[in-house]
Amino acid sequence: MFKFSFNIEVDSDNPFNDKNKEEEKRPVGNASNDNEQTDEPAEWYKAERVEISADILDNLDVYKLNATTLNVGNTTIQHVVTGFLLEHITCNSAENKDITKAEQTHSDLLPAVYEGGAKIWECTDDLLQYLAKTFDSQSWYDKRILDLGCGAGLLGIYVYRYGAVVHFQDYNKDVLTQITIPNVLLNVENSTKTTSCTESASTEAEEVETLNIGALKDKVQFYAGDWCEYTKLAAKDAYKFDYILTSETIYNPKNQQKLLDTFYSKLSTNGVALVAAKTYYFGVGGGMRQFEQLINIDKRFQYKVLWTSTDGVGREILELKLKK
Repeated sequence: MFKFSFNIEVDSDNPFNDKNKEEEKRPVGNASNDNEQTDEPAEWYKAERVEISADILDNLDVYKLNATTLNVGNTTIQHVVTGFLLEHITCNSAENKDITKAEQTHSDLLPAVYEGGAKIWECTDDLLQYLAKTFDSQSWYDKRILDLGCGAGLLGIYVYRYGAVVHFQDYNKDVLTQITIPNVLLNVENSTKTTSCTESASTEAEEVETLNIGALKDKVQFYAGDWCEYTKLAAKDAYKFDYILTSETIYNPKNQQKLLDTFYSKLSTNGVALVAAKTYYFGVGGGMRQFEQLINIDKRFQYKVLWTSTDGVGREILELKLKK
């Protein structure tokens, strides 16, 4: 079991406060790394399914103590404070080498090494608010959802809270084990075990067992690795998704074809992919108009812009469906 420091100061309970929004308007990655971002990586990570480890379960109470609340529509999402997570991760660099390397180099992006999953990006809030305003909560019950490039997992957690079956996918296994899975566990309700006032309090082990076997069974799965490799791994089953939700994943044009291939492989016949992103990513070349050009060349999807914002850097939400 690892040890935590509790002296993290938090500016706000809302991860999308003005300070964070100003930070997220900058390009993905530092300007000094722009040339590095254009280099072709030697090898992308293979895909693998990631299980909930005993270490994560053992430290669930610690995650609870370092969590904050985000209100989205009529529901709340619990998530671990980013500053706390990053301090723990960098203090345990042997176990979390990818995120640690990015933090040590002060970079939001190291191609094929770290893809920015430790931060909650601005367009995630856009898509969360859009879902809350546009979809009735019952719309998600028993739906199959893929949170692609999930990072903190807030999109998937939101629909999970309304009864969806969710697969969380991120490039970095570090992100899943240290950020996504703890956040998911914070949002699982203890519905399969009750304790009366005359009974002794349930043990930590009993609570863990309840979370793992009761609430999470057949409801969530976690996958790490490159999108191309994930598509190959997931092709072994016929599982298709009603919705694929993804935010801030089109910044690198070299990875966009992989994204479209994943949509094509994993969307159900009537499935919908919702992409939240900036209109243009300065310094890295990606953006919505450039992404639409690729969709037109690809010819497998129909698409439309659902939402736009011109407040600060332009941001949009794009809907993609398979052509009939």
